[in-house]
Amino acid sequence: MNRVLIEEGCEVVGHEDRPSAIIGAAHRLRPDIVVLDLDNGSSHELAQLVRGASPETTVVLWAREEDLMEVLEPVWNTSRLVAVPIVERLRSELSGQHVHE
Repeated sequence: MNRVLIEEGCEVVGHEDRPSAIIGAAHRLRPDIVVLDLDNGSSHELAQLVRGASPETTVVLWAREEDLMEVLEPVWNTSRLVAVPIVERLRSELSGQHVHE
């Protein structure tokens, strides 16, 4: 993920593994986008907590297989699903953004 983000010109401002650290970093850093692992069973709950900590942040839930991505934008209450080609779509979502992974 870091490689894709950096190749697309994104500034990766953090990388956290623990949910509480992700939420804290989102609140403190206010990134444009936070990327979460869609394969994690609690990713949707974590996405809502991140949105609460940083309401202006877009949350991207990305499946490791790269065949599905869910995007939760600040202005929408519902998410939108994006299917293949994921890498190209992820790149368009991330272009020029400051990202917390």
